[in-house]
Amino acid sequence: MSSSAQFHFAAEFVTFLAAAAGLALVLLRSELVSRAGWAKPMMAGGFIAIGTAAFLQGSLIVSSDYDHFALVLRGVGIIAALAGSFSWTAGPNARAFLWVGLGLLAGALAIEANRASSAADALLTAGAVGIGIAVLYVSRRSIAARVAATAAGALLLLVLVLSLALSSVLSSTVQREAFQRLNGRAAQEASSVTKSTNDVVTLGAVYATLIGRTHTDEVLRLAQDANAVSQPDPPCARLVPGLGSAPPTIGQCIQSDVGKLQQKKSLALAYLAGASDAPIAQAGFEGIAPTGATALLLAVAKSPVVKEVTCPNGYRTSVELVGSRAMSVAAIPVCPDAAGTPVALGKFLVVSPLNDAYLNGRSQDDAALSLALVSRAGVLAHYGDQPATKTLRQLSDQVLTSGTSRSQTANNRFAWAQPVFRTPDDTTPIMTLVASTPTTLFDDTRRQLFRSLFLIALGGTLLALLIASLVGERIGAGLRRLTLAAGSIQAGDFSVRAEVVSDDEVGILGAAFDSMAASIEEKTTALRQAADDETRLRNRLEAVVAGMGEALIAVDAHGRITDFNQAAEELVGVAAGDAFERPADQVLRLISEDGDDLSGRLRKPLPRRWSAAATLAQSNDAGVPVAVSAGVLRGAGGELAGGVFVLRDLRREREIERMKTEFLSHVGHELRTPLAGVLGHAEILTRRQLPAAQQRVSHEEILKSGKRLERIVEMLEFFASSGAGRVPLRPEHLQVRSLVDDAVTRWQSKFDKPPAITRRVARSIPDVTADRRWLTASIDELIDNALKFSPNGSRITVTAAEVDPQAIHSGNGNGSGPASNGRARGARVRARRGAVEISVIDRGKGMSPDERELAFSDFVQGDGSDTRRYGGLGLGLALVKRVAEAHGGSVHCESTPGKGSKFSIVLPAVPKNRRR
Repeated sequence: MSSSAQFHFAAEFVTFLAAAAGLALVLLRSELVSRAGWAKPMMAGGFIAIGTAAFLQGSLIVSSDYDHFALVLRGVGIIAALAGSFSWTAGPNARAFLWVGLGLLAGALAIEANRASSAADALLTAGAVGIGIAVLYVSRRSIAARVAATAAGALLLLVLVLSLALSSVLSSTVQREAFQRLNGRAAQEASSVTKSTNDVVTLGAVYATLIGRTHTDEVLRLAQDANAVSQPDPPCARLVPGLGSAPPTIGQCIQSDVGKLQQKKSLALAYLAGASDAPIAQAGFEGIAPTGATALLLAVAKSPVVKEVTCPNGYRTSVELVGSRAMSVAAIPVCPDAAGTPVALGKFLVVSPLNDAYLNGRSQDDAALSLALVSRAGVLAHYGDQPATKTLRQLSDQVLTSGTSRSQTANNRFAWAQPVFRTPDDTTPIMTLVASTPTTLFDDTRRQLFRSLFLIALGGTLLALLIASLVGERIGAGLRRLTLAAGSIQAGDFSVRAEVVSDDEVGILGAAFDSMAASIEEKTTALRQAADDETRLRNRLEAVVAGMGEALIAVDAHGRITDFNQAAEELVGVAAGDAFERPADQVLRLISEDGDDLSGRLRKPLPRRWSAAATLAQSNDAGVPVAVSAGVLRGAGGELAGGVFVLRDLRREREIERMKTEFLSHVGHELRTPLAGVLGHAEILTRRQLPAAQQRVSHEEILKSGKRLERIVEMLEFFASSGAGRVPLRPEHLQVRSLVDDAVTRWQSKFDKPPAITRRVARSIPDVTADRRWLTASIDELIDNALKFSPNGSRITVTAAEVDPQAIHSGNGNGSGPASNGRARGARVRARRGAVEISVIDRGKGMSPDERELAFSDFVQGDGSDTRRYGGLGLGLALVKRVAEAHGGSVHCESTPGKGSKFSIVLPAVPKNRRR
């Protein structure tokens, strides 16, 4: 078996095994390869096509390595496997090896189509190795697949080695036996050629005896003088009839008998006489060489075998080459009966041509056998199908040079060349006999062997994959259950158990895993409960810290911020995300009242509590007064772990202090003014005797100042009561039109020149339920403010109309919404069926947005300068707001600087079925 055939068998066999491994992986563990539904059958079909093509070509089922069906089938398989690999999920390395393997198979396909089998087999083997590596890469993701792949690989490798060894041994044995048979036949035929004269030497001896006895005189005369051949031989006339009246010559007489003796047309006969072995008579040479019979006879007559003939029994035989003719020559001496001399009187030649007919006769027993006689000059004779002439001549030259036999396989034929010698005793060959037989029998045997090996390999592959899959599944089932259980535990399901029951290591591992899972579940439950408790506590603490009104800042032992609540963000002006992990002294700077920088205490927390009043420096150079309280954070071992700082914003407190101071100043001023009037007029009335008219004026001024004092005291009392949630209201049904008319009339009567106050009340306006005194006081406050801040002579309008009840809930942005006490909520519910809006509109100087935001705040005056024209406590609009909210209503303000303002009180209306 040639090495190329073995390599081709190995390449196809390895390709078949690689395709079988890929198919098994796709069918048994497809989830390791791809999750796409279409990709799995695509890859399975591709591997089936590749494996089938390898089986057909490797087992020699197809007649040629270049069978179009097998090539197309392999190409379709490569394309299908490549298409299915695009959804590959087994990792980039495995896919890279798969693509390289398929690419090499495609290269082998292209080369094979161009009939370059050796290169194609090399690429085919490399491609199969690439596919096998890809399968091994994929099998690494599963222990079961790895075990199956390892076991299957070992079994398949064993099958491959055994198949290659068996195929090599059997093929070599068959080939060796074929060559041995051919060698024996070639040696036999070569010996037969050398001994071919043995068949005619007996006949030649008979012929020589007949000539010697029949023509004794003629033989003697010719032996003495070869030129006597032309002399008449009268006694011979009776032996050679038909020559006419003239007697025949000696030559004619002998020629006549030689011609009669030549019965086999395949033999040539000749009689030689004289010392020069001159041809006297001949027969059959024309048939051997029609155009050169004389030259051929002379060449044979001069051969060494003729010179060596002696009497009485010294015949000689040999194989001779004459030109391009090979022939067996037998030379028999013609000896007289009585002379007893060893000198031959003549020589009789029998020549048998070694031509195509001779070889045909030798090969009749074996139709497949072909024979050829070859010399250095070329092919002398041949029969049957032969190797190329070049091969025959090369073999012949090797044999003639070495003197030993040679064999060769060429042109699908076994050829064995044996040397042919002139005589059995010669050692130098003169030509070569080449025996050849077709390799058909060997090819059929090899094909059957390969087919059987591939069938055995197919069965072995299936058996190996089955055993490997069973073994892998036996080992991998438990491991897979352990893997799934571990994945479930990783996902958070601690109740899962592997439940692997076996007596081997996997069973022991499964039992240990279940025990561990139970322990983890128990501890996880406890940890989850502890974590939930901790989370609730942490959330509560975070909520407390986040909801603190004071800024809380915690630092570690190195002064880096670890906690920064929302109040701290608002106070410092830095987001918590920007403050975390930064040194505290880089985020905020504290200056004590003595001017000392407290940043060092923030950077390095003190191991004791401390507090101080300080100023928080800001980027706009505006300091914020704060009260700092510092505490110590300690670790589990009592070591200093950090500090916590609570910063309380003192701006509100100081603003309240300022407002209290201003309030007391305003109250004192407001009380002093009417009190001075009362005391002054009382002192005048006490010390002087005044006319009745003047006394009446003093009495009126005292009464006026007293009422002013009463109004101030009632207002202060109302604020104190409303602040405590105890507003003494006396609600009653009030007609809005009557309230508006009374207010306008009352204010017009206060002045000698009545101001331009008009009213506009909607028809059918509903009543309201309110305290007459405080609602009237609220309307008076609005009219009073309008008169104060309007130019003399400008019109003031008091309006009343029914509005959408939603107007009660729409504030003006300064917190003037309804009160949150129970009475206000009840009034708000009752007001859902309607609301009444009482407004005072002026055309005065108006208010800016900032002034409008603070209009209803406590202790805020429209003109807060020291040179203001009008006095007051700054509680007028605040009183209006509190009265409205106490009745379940609200207040609104609309104002444009330079164009005037509109202040409104919105109260719930009395339902129609309850109106008087």
